[in-house]
Amino acid sequence: MNKKILTFCLLALLILGLCPQLLACDKEKDQGLDRVVFALDWTPNTNHAGLFLARDRGYFRDQSIDLELRETDMNFMEMVAGGSAACGMAGREQVLQARAAGASLPVLAIAAVLQENSSGFAAPLDRGIRQPEDFEEKRYSGWGTELELAMIRTLMEKRGADFSKVKVINQSAGNYIASMELEADFAWIYYGWDGIICQQEAYPIHFIPLRDIEPALDFYSPVIISNQSVLADNPDLVRRFLLACERGYREAMADPEAAVDSLIKAAPGLDRDLLLASLDYLSPLFLGQAPYWGAMDPVVWTDFARWMDEEGLLDSTIQVEAAYETAFLPGELSKNGR
Repeated sequence: MNKKILTFCLLALLILGLCPQLLACDKEKDQGLDRVVFALDWTPNTNHAGLFLARDRGYFRDQSIDLELRETDMNFMEMVAGGSAACGMAGREQVLQARAAGASLPVLAIAAVLQENSSGFAAPLDRGIRQPEDFEEKRYSGWGTELELAMIRTLMEKRGADFSKVKVINQSAGNYIASMELEADFAWIYYGWDGIICQQEAYPIHFIPLRDIEPALDFYSPVIISNQSVLADNPDLVRRFLLACERGYREAMADPEAAVDSLIKAAPGLDRDLLLASLDYLSPLFLGQAPYWGAMDPVVWTDFARWMDEEGLLDSTIQVEAAYETAFLPGELSKNGR
């Protein structure tokens, strides 16, 4: 187990002992509302648009929920695992790694926010990178995770290229464009944010979507997560929570201006034009080709988990079907006449 995962497990176990589940979903006695803490995976951004819009329009209160959207210092997984947050947002790979960790953390996905993986590798046009084989002899700027390197290696091997010829550095610059100008030739980005920034800054790039080269990498990211105890002890709360989420994301698609207003209200420093352009890109992915909002296909989970296991990214074998649950989604309940 690497040092990062070990630290993650120890922190989560500490929280499990100190933060009982009641802290995450207390009953607000005066108003008859269930208080739910939601751990954001980053500062407010367009992935969160439906949540902020639903909160501002009172959709959670319509479901007798008082929602707190809490920014975190990247400890969102520990908060949900330990119970100081009833729900949160995370990458799907983080869910699988948490469940495969030595402590087998009780976190699982309950809804997909985006139906397609919008990430990939991006390079400035003048670097001559058009396909994964062009990564040879180029500098990659990243966060130093094994996941990134495995994705580069997979894409290059599918094209018969030599991964060992990539020079890997840890990003020191503050953002993608600065990194490309100062230290590197390509990086892993989420197009719905960094790609849109490049458009806004008239910084031309070539983007290679992961899903176009390796289907197993078309994973759901991000996903809404919860704790097994929350699902077992408060199933009605989870159903009501997801009803409000679905309404918020559908209305963010229909009324992006209002969704952006909610994001800026929460984080006044955000750029309105960037948010609108990002949401225009992401909105079709909130539903995609799925039968209903939040849907998750077992094949998508299985294929990505198999790839992670083959690449040595999971500390142990896991039951993939235990890493996600769709039974509480409004579309699933409607399909089953509930």
